[in-house]
Amino acid sequence: MNEQNEDFEMIRDQARRFLTDAMQPDYLKELLEKPGTFDGRTWTNAVELGWSAISLNEEQGGLGLGWRGVCVLAEELGRKTASIPLIATASLAQLLVNDPDNEVALKHAAPLISGEQHACLALSQAGEAGLALAPRMQFKDGKLSGTTAITAFAATADYAVVPAQSSGALFLALVALDQRGVGRDIVPAVDNSRAAAALTFEGVPAVSLSMGAQAQAQLWKLASLAALATAFEQIGGAQVCLDMARDYALERKAFGQQIGRFQSIKAKLADMYVRIEMARGCALDALAALENGDPVWCGLAASARVGAIDAYEVAARENIQTHGAIGVTWEAMPHHHYRRSRALAIELGAAAMWRERLLAEVGFGLPA
Repeated sequence: MNEQNEDFEMIRDQARRFLTDAMQPDYLKELLEKPGTFDGRTWTNAVELGWSAISLNEEQGGLGLGWRGVCVLAEELGRKTASIPLIATASLAQLLVNDPDNEVALKHAAPLISGEQHACLALSQAGEAGLALAPRMQFKDGKLSGTTAITAFAATADYAVVPAQSSGALFLALVALDQRGVGRDIVPAVDNSRAAAALTFEGVPAVSLSMGAQAQAQLWKLASLAALATAFEQIGGAQVCLDMARDYALERKAFGQQIGRFQSIKAKLADMYVRIEMARGCALDALAALENGDPVWCGLAASARVGAIDAYEVAARENIQTHGAIGVTWEAMPHHHYRRSRALAIELGAAAMWRERLLAEVGFGLPA
């Protein structure tokens, strides 16, 4: 165990040094200028470092560090507001390799594991804040027709996983996005570095991964894996917001003293700290349950998701408030985290959906 912990700390240190060099302020601002783009340069370098294969075992072509490896990287990505499709790609690859008898799934997993191609998780439909458990997307004769909600990395992805229905039955479909009949509606967003787009399919061939109750279970598992890693990304961003606000409060003076001496600023920093540590505890509990094969991990992932959304949004907002007028300027860094906190809060379904999921997992609310 100690040896494995050393491996994770080595990965964390490597990632932090790499991202510190790559994520310079001027470069981050360039990524915000154009809708439908993401940080392809950093993604290419991350693939060379083996990040796309970090969670899978060696027999599957991976590095054998499990989902904890993805979460460690996600936290470091959150600290720097880096924007690469690691979580979506790793989540889909994990789902595909978990079906070793499905040769088609394994075939499509290979380029995701190698990082040659990347994925998006188009799990919602337009006008709804949750997963598409009753999708309008049609899957007939092996072809998809319909439109997804705006999805992170859909503007550039090679693959999408999409919930669809056929004759009232739920299907989980995998579709290659380089085919005729695929449309990508790119829209300006609060964080343009997320390559957001809505996908439209007009009779596009797709692969069925599962159907019925199995599809619903796979859909929740895929979403929960991504939500857990995203929670660590949000915690990383929230922690930097707290550190940034604390440092500015110690530097900035008003009325002859550091503003950090004022009770209102102390209260902001304390509130940020408490929310971050609560979210971190939930995320670590969920990750431990996943690693131990405890079926409650999905419910704990929902708890981590809710806590991390809250922690990052509050920390990003209060960081700007602590900085005052300079906090809202283009040149300053706080707005990068505010943008990212808003984007991550809705990409996998809003907090309300995950609260309902948590209640269902503990025996209240809607059925799981």
